[in-house]
Amino acid sequence: MNFDIATASQEDSKQIAQLTSELGYFVNADETEDWLAQLNASPMHGVFIAIKDSCVCGWLAVEKRLFLESGLKAEITGLVVGHDYRRLGIAQALVEKAQEWGVNQGLEKIVVRSNIERKESHAFYPKVGFEKSKTTHVYVKDLSR
Repeated sequence: MNFDIATASQEDSKQIAQLTSELGYFVNADETEDWLAQLNASPMHGVFIAIKDSCVCGWLAVEKRLFLESGLKAEITGLVVGHDYRRLGIAQALVEKAQEWGVNQGLEKIVVRSNIERKESHAFYPKVGFEKSKTTHVYVKDLSR
């Protein structure tokens, strides 16, 4: 299957928002456009898309993060491939682009976190060279109250 990997642009916001819903996050194109503009303006972030026949069929976000306990790393903060485009090498190509981005940032490690319910991810990441290092709980607190 032929597809291209590119840096995401504002024009891709609507299709990115649609794909984001496949992760279970329901955002609109305006929010996505705003967040994408902020990410694209940051030297600490990269957002890449997979394109097939003018359709955004996948996206990946990666961040340069500084951890007090372990230093700088690249972290994949989001990855989704549209349901109709899975198992065609798109996720692997996006991860390879994130790895390339991390190397260009001078980073030596890349990490990714995967929701315990995303069984496909748990099989995918070891196949592309990641090793499971730990299991964590995520806690959220609403600061708007």
